[in-house]
Amino acid sequence: MFSEHRVEVEDGVRLRCYRWQPQSGNGSSPVFFIAGWISLVRGWKALLQELVPSRPVVYLETREKESAEIPRRLLRPSSFAIPRLADDLLVASKQLGLDNDRTVLFGSSMGSNAILEALKGSRLPARAAFLVGPNAEFYFPLWGKVAVRVVPAWLIERLKGFVIWYLRRFRVDAESDPEQMARYIRTVNAADSLRLKLSARAVQGYSVLPGLETITAPVAVAFADSDILHNEREVRRIVDAMPRGTAVSCPTNTYMHEADVARDLENYLDFLKD
Repeated sequence: MFSEHRVEVEDGVRLRCYRWQPQSGNGSSPVFFIAGWISLVRGWKALLQELVPSRPVVYLETREKESAEIPRRLLRPSSFAIPRLADDLLVASKQLGLDNDRTVLFGSSMGSNAILEALKGSRLPARAAFLVGPNAEFYFPLWGKVAVRVVPAWLIERLKGFVIWYLRRFRVDAESDPEQMARYIRTVNAADSLRLKLSARAVQGYSVLPGLETITAPVAVAFADSDILHNEREVRRIVDAMPRGTAVSCPTNTYMHEADVARDLENYLDFLKD
């Protein structure tokens, strides 16, 4: 069974939510799915097709995405800060009626960071979390720091081609993982330029590391050697800071977005039963 609806997480802010319920109702733990920055749900189609026949899945789109309804008065950087995204998860989980002690949190990139922030201090209880490529910090070249402050949104729209070139040249191993590059091209082209600018400003100076030691839930963090944006060194810093952190090595970034990673998730949950 499939449904689509909106969840109000702040006065006037409504996020799109997709929900799948398997026909069998086998009692498996539900998955609360928070995808990465400006990502598109179709980029997760293969993984979702693997998960939804056996587990309830709730897929929430974060507020920087074009689908979110946000009043003009809230179009400022603080509205897109990662702690604010984490607060959204707390509100949404209650509105969605999730049994947090049974729920498995699944996140990617910035969605993973929002989950980690929500887990700090046990604010969002969970059976476990499985995260793909969270960022310890967000790195910007000097020109990028200047651009997100002074370049107007209409010009950022015209500069999307340059952003794609920069990712291909400096931040993505497009040769060994062309699907990752193709996915970034789709997401950058589809992004709302103003929200892209505001959310980029919001993460400057952010670090996920403070408070990780207060996370009591078991957390697996997946990474790939070919993933330049979310490299192993950064993942190890995050994992080592958590009492129950586990690193999961994967072949490529594309692998972590496809059906194959569902096996890693299931293996991790089986490991926790032992």
